[in-house]
Amino acid sequence: MAPDAEGEQEGFAGLPEVVSLQWEWRRCGKCACRCATGAPHGPYAYLRWRDGGRQRRQYVRQTQVDAARTAVEQRRRLRPPVWTLRQMLAELHKLEKEAPNVRHE
Repeated sequence: MAPDAEGEQEGFAGLPEVVSLQWEWRRCGKCACRCATGAPHGPYAYLRWRDGGRQRRQYVRQTQVDAARTAVEQRRRLRPPVWTLRQMLAELHKLEKEAPNVRHE
């Protein structure tokens, strides 16, 4: 019996806010394998994030790719993009310069 999507998403609950789902092609390292001279194996799905300045990754099974994609999208919706925050800060600085020095009493 296959686990439900909600149960699969719980497996990604411990990940940080900033995480991405990426696909990679891999070479196994065996001399007689087709990947040694031709096309590598894959693609394989990985979750990637930074932890204390180091890049981390976690393999995602093919059966869990949809749940991982959903978890990544939920995290993106929960945090505002950095460039939006920078735009808002720039607008505040602009308004601060335009406004006369008025003291509220």
